[in-house]
This record gives sequence, C-alpha cells and structure tokens, in this order.
Amino acid sequence: MSDLPPRLARMAALVGSEREFNYTVHVWTDPGFVFFSNPICACSTLKMSLNLSVARATGRKDFRIEAAGDIHKRAANLLQTPREIGYDRLLAMLDDPAVPVFAFVRSPESRFLSAFRKKLTRETNFTRKVRAHLGLDMDVLLSQFLTLDRFAQSVAADETMRDLDEHWRLQRKQIFYDAVPRLEIGFVESFSADAARILGRIFGPDGYVLRDATELNPANASGNRKAAPLEVSDLVRDCVAAAYTEDAAMIAEIRSKAAARTIESKTT
Repeated sequence: MSDLPPRLARMAALVGSEREFNYTVHVWTDPGFVFFSNPICACSTLKMSLNLSVARATGRKDFRIEAAGDIHKRAANLLQTPREIGYDRLLAMLDDPAVPVFAFVRSPESRFLSAFRKKLTRETNFTRKVRAHLGLDMDVLLSQFLTLDRFAQSVAADETMRDLDEHWRLQRKQIFYDAVPRLEIGFVESFSADAARILGRIFGPDGYVLRDATELNPANASGNRKAAPLEVSDLVRDCVAAAYTEDAAMIAEIRSKAAARTIESKTT
C-alpha cells in the first residue's frame, strides 16, 4: 500500500502512479531545489546539467555521465527521488519559499510534433503502449493506425490517450502546475536565459554546469535528424489546439504574470 501523503497522492495521480511520480520529481537538499521533469522540453539537458552541477557543488569529482541512457536512470543519478529523501521532507521543501521548485514547458504544438517524431514514427515501446491502449496486435502495421493525423485526432478525442505517456501528456499535469502554486517556469523557447536564471539562483552565477545532452546523443537533436520534416495539416493543428487547450491557457497565464511582474518592477 502506498505511503504517499494525501497531497502527494493527488500529484502522483496526475502522472499515473507513485512510481511515475518518483521518476518525474528530482530533488536535492543542499543546495535545495525540486525539479519536475517534462519530456520533450530540454528534459535530458536539464537532468544532465543538474546532476553535473550537484556533483560540482558537492565536490563529487568522480561523478560522470558518459552514456545517454544514464541521464534517465535514476540509479545512475545523484539527484534523489521523493521516496529517497522522505515524503514529509519533500512536502516541507515544496512549501519553503527559500527552495526553488521549477519546471520547463514548451509550445503545445511543437512539443506534440517533436514527441510524435521522436517516439511514434517507428516501432518503439511507445508505439506498443499505443497499440495496447487501442487493443491492436503487432500484425497491424504502424502506418495503418499511427499517422500524425490519426494520432492528433486520437488525443483530441480521448483524454486517456492524451495522457497515456509523459512525452505527450498534458504539460499542466506533468509539471503539477495547479498543485504547486509557487512553481517557477522556464520556457524551451528562451532556454538559455531561463536556465541561466534558475540554475544561477540555485548554484550561483558561476557555480552551475550547463551541458547539452545531445553531446552524448546527437541524433536526439531536431536539427540532426535525417527524417523528412512532418507535413502538418490544418486538421492536426486544430486537434492539437483542442487537446491541449489547458496547456495554452497555462502558458498564457504564466506569460501574463511575468509581464505584470516586469511592469511592477519598473514602477517601483
């Protein structure tokens, strides 16, 4: 039986399970921070950079990330899971204004297209997950059910499909936006500036390591892929907009609040 406190149980339900919650949340206590990973949003680069920054801050000269797969293996990371630090301690950190709690987000359409291109254009564990959800056997060709148009229609019509996997799940759920009021947000579209601001506040302006994960896996960079660009129809755009309306509203709210803070800082 889960020993999650009620608040964390509600958060875990947003990403599907206690196991997924522990995989999604990355914690360090000194310097203290909590990071909510959001796939397809510079997730690999952030995980790698945070681990290397913690190693630098704590004098762990022996720590290395030498293979792309190790970036996502919690057992190969320095960053801790909620279970490892204790759920009560995590709750205290979430409510402590001195502890940065942050995540990165991205335009819903560009994230959806990137997720489809990376995970669903060939047979993968992710296509098998979609097959299982649809009740389709392996003898059904991928091209018969998992075109971009059909997948966009599916996520628009079926919230369970939309939230089936973290790579295309509603970002508002994936980053626990409504559960953590003081969550700080960075944008993939302004990654360099936002990462420098957030990591600089945690480790000091010269204390963090920012390492592009594509150094270990160049094929993961959009610009390095040899596949033809996706042809995005109006149908796809309309379906994605309908499926991820809550994400668009979240992003508009974040940007509105940031603009208001900027105006306030200029007038005080």
